[in-house]
Amino acid sequence: MNVGRLFQMTKKDIRLVTREGFFLFMIIMPIFMSLALNAALGSVGTSAPTVGVFGESELIPLLEQEPSIHLVTADSEQGLRNNVLEGEYDAGIAFESGSPPRVLVSGKSLLNDRLTVGATLVKVYREQMGAENVVSFDTKVVGGEEYPLRIRMVPFLLIISAMVGGLILSSSLVEERELKTLNAVLVTPITPLEVVMAKTLFGLFLGLVLGTIILVLNGSLTGGLYLVLLFLILGTLFAVGLGLIGGVMMKNITDLITRMKIVGVFLWFPALVLLFPSIPQWLGKFFPTYYFVHPILAITQDGATLSDIWWEGVILLAIDVVVLLFASRVLRERMTGKTFRV
Repeated sequence: MNVGRLFQMTKKDIRLVTREGFFLFMIIMPIFMSLALNAALGSVGTSAPTVGVFGESELIPLLEQEPSIHLVTADSEQGLRNNVLEGEYDAGIAFESGSPPRVLVSGKSLLNDRLTVGATLVKVYREQMGAENVVSFDTKVVGGEEYPLRIRMVPFLLIISAMVGGLILSSSLVEERELKTLNAVLVTPITPLEVVMAKTLFGLFLGLVLGTIILVLNGSLTGGLYLVLLFLILGTLFAVGLGLIGGVMMKNITDLITRMKIVGVFLWFPALVLLFPSIPQWLGKFFPTYYFVHPILAITQDGATLSDIWWEGVILLAIDVVVLLFASRVLRERMTGKTFRV
């Protein structure tokens, strides 16, 4: 495999993206949607989790000085519980004389906010009480474990970002077939394997960069970074495989876009299930993209580790292998003159 030839083919695909305004729009669209979503839901500029307090303690003046949290005072303990339950407060602290403070965490709070609140409490408690080695709090989660709406929209954006790479590859292949440039590759030193590798790497790069930007803009790049990147790569590889297959089997750009709309409903169904918790969540497990977006949510919002989601990774990897092997086969046979019909 010649690295120089891979680079030359990748440059050609980059020129296609920069030349066509439609493809630039496809790349920018999920980023714009993230910004619009954050602005609509009021999350832009909100960095500090809201913590309610009730009772009296020497810790309260110190907590008020901490820039990492926004402290508010509740009128009653029941009011504190209700606000935490409804998600108005990310957490609440009830102080009682002679007892450890009780920390109430909203089931709708983000993992990053929970970590921030916990770290701030430990820091302040250690400084005030001189307990440098051991500090523990009685923490209770109030309300159901439900992701905020903004976070439940992230799966849609992740699937879009992954499919952008696949769609651009499909369009590139369709254009090359229409211009007869793909068949011309057979009389050059470039091998079918190098064609597959160049396009796969280009699509993987696009999807990975877009997916990372989406997570950063939505404040979701938390938890195990390496695990998040692993599932981003596996999910994008699936989209790239579909893109290679579509580029070979579709007749023209119009046919490609029409078929992609139909396939898109199938791919976005797990995101729809995650968006509406009232839908039985097990329904999403019948669709391949579930094993892409669900683990990322579990890692970034619930602090899941490899031991919690390894089986989802195995399923997604198996799907990738099947799709990429089939894509490689149909592309190789297309380059040797065989025709596929759909």
